Amino acid sequence: MFLTESERIQTIKACRDCPMCHPVDLFAQITGKEANTPRGRGMTLWGLEKGLLSWESEGVSGIFYQAFLDGLPQEWCEGNYDFDELIIDARKTLVDKGLAPAAVSEIARRIQETGNPQGIQGKGVSAIMGQSPSGTPEIAVFLGSSARTERAQAAIALAEILRRLKIGFEVLEDETDSGFLLYQLGDFQAASAQAKKIADRLKKIHAKKLIVLSASAYRMITTRLARFGASLPEGLKVFHATEFLGELLEQEKLVFRKKLNKTVTYHDPCCLARFTYVLEPPRKLLAALCESPLVEMNWSGKQARSCGGCGGVPFTYPDISEKAGRIRVEEALKTKAAILASADPECEAMLTRVAQGIEVKDIVELVEEAI
Repeated sequence: MFLTESERIQTIKACRDCPMCHPVDLFAQITGKEANTPRGRGMTLWGLEKGLLSWESEGVSGIFYQAFLDGLPQEWCEGNYDFDELIIDARKTLVDKGLAPAAVSEIARRIQETGNPQGIQGKGVSAIMGQSPSGTPEIAVFLGSSARTERAQAAIALAEILRRLKIGFEVLEDETDSGFLLYQLGDFQAASAQAKKIADRLKKIHAKKLIVLSASAYRMITTRLARFGASLPEGLKVFHATEFLGELLEQEKLVFRKKLNKTVTYHDPCCLARFTYVLEPPRKLLAALCESPLVEMNWSGKQARSCGGCGGVPFTYPDISEKAGRIRVEEALKTKAAILASADPECEAMLTRVAQGIEVKDIVELVEEAI
């Protein structure tokens, strides 16, 4: 586990008595149940610690999988307790005891067989990205599972940008899931296996820059690979796609020839806003390519709400995930913006499913349309 035993106990004690982050726990907001609040989960863990409950007790497993793990409770917490890691640790215990929901082992099976949690037999990465400009590749590209399967628009747009700018790229033809979802679900054995696969495949690339489209894969590669015993190739620099495009903008290599004349609001992916702090690059890109100023939602930046795609909830409790997505879309509609932009194909997929009255786009798509 990623918490020390002392940190785990301190976090349980803090959470069991404190309602501070109740207003931002999205699962609890939707269900209206105390058991779904951080305090409710903390009290359950305290009961397990004291022998008042057992891991096999009815309802215990569900309580720990009824959480988005979007980092907002910790952002809200005066004590900065890592609530997400506490719940992931509980999930790991459930997986190790064979008590996790059936969806967890099913996701691991799909990833092992198809390289993505949806179990989709997608096209190869080269088929999505197309041909690179000739010459030595300057960058390598990691798409992530959503961009390789259900939401390839951002990947296609990125490839077109690179071709127009004559930036050579290489892809991982045998790219597989980053393992981030497995880590959040508590299946550390499967997550570790995926992390090592990714690290091994990255060692075969020639470029010294890796551009990642997926926000969760970016977090996994930059903050979790080493913890699972996998190391990046020496000298490899990792950028989220918006960071890379932002650098090109600053160097005046990226020029927008037709500005967007629609109002845009921006959804911060949780893995960028709160875990890897990629906040300004997406906003600078939008500021440069839009005629009108960006309209922020009430919950934005480090305090942005989840799109409903965190914590494995789309697989374990899809109805709750969908309701969370609708809440986020309703926030976007209040801004009167015509476009809801994000910086993650998974967020784009989640929000597109429930969006009505607003167009959902990845920033990379908007950049490609503007150059």
